Amino acid sequence: MPLRLHIDTDCGVDDALALAMLARSPDAVEIVSASAVFGNTYVDQAAANARGVLRLAGCPAEVYIGAGSGVARRRVERMRPAHGVDGLNGAGFSQRWKLPEMDRGQGGSLLAFRARARVSGLFLGPLTNLANGLLEDPTAFRDWRPTVMAGAFAVEGKASGGADFNTWSDAEALARVLERGVRPRLVPLDVTSRVTLTSEAMGVGSRACGTPLSARLNKAVGPYMAFHRQAWGLENGCHPHDAVAAVSLIAPELYAFEPARLRVVTDGTRLGRIERVEGEPNAEVCVDVDAAAVERMLLERLFCAAVAA
Repeated sequence: MPLRLHIDTDCGVDDALALAMLARSPDAVEIVSASAVFGNTYVDQAAANARGVLRLAGCPAEVYIGAGSGVARRRVERMRPAHGVDGLNGAGFSQRWKLPEMDRGQGGSLLAFRARARVSGLFLGPLTNLANGLLEDPTAFRDWRPTVMAGAFAVEGKASGGADFNTWSDAEALARVLERGVRPRLVPLDVTSRVTLTSEAMGVGSRACGTPLSARLNKAVGPYMAFHRQAWGLENGCHPHDAVAAVSLIAPELYAFEPARLRVVTDGTRLGRIERVEGEPNAEVCVDVDAAAVERMLLERLFCAAVAA
């Protein structure tokens, strides 16, 4: 039976790869709903991108507009160098559809409703929506184990102080999540940066698939790869961070997790850094991955599954 899933995303380039891959994997995943958060782009654009990717991939799940800024209300950056103003480097989607907001009607309890129904969660941006949901209905999330793309331990993230961007964007949100009984499964940069998609593989896959979505994703990936050349010294390739976290839901046997107690730095020069501390575990951290197998599966599902369909 396919895994029932809610996705929370700040839909930039690697988010879009993750969404497309999951939507093109109906044998393994049923995307029940999605929500947008600020991060790689502003929240309304992130929602439009998520809806556009899902629709072009044949997924009818509703997308909700969530938090436009973090718990601490810091200034939100409108442009990320890897993602551009629209989150997809000029390949972003139109906002002509009016999408529902999470803090109105059903949306206010959407995440709590999903958690109570034991729908799995995948969080690809700042955890603001989850942190806000915890304030409204904390018992709904007790021992919920969402998969979260966050953390930079042995590697240096590209946010200020070496943190990963998601946690740095709203460190207080992750701190609240760790304190309130949620047990997230973190897939950090230490693991996601071991997986590489090459420009050649993306081009070949896009042409073989031949769909408008694949062409749009391939266009968005170009500047994303240029950023990786500058920031990571990676030639003609990129680390599809969010997509790597997404594959862990489809093929958990390719990943190794271990329990850990984590604490988040919420101020100072190390804002957003996640530290391992002594005590009862409040999370799981991915510590190893079969990178070659994840690369193959990601490309196969991102492109070949659509061809086979």
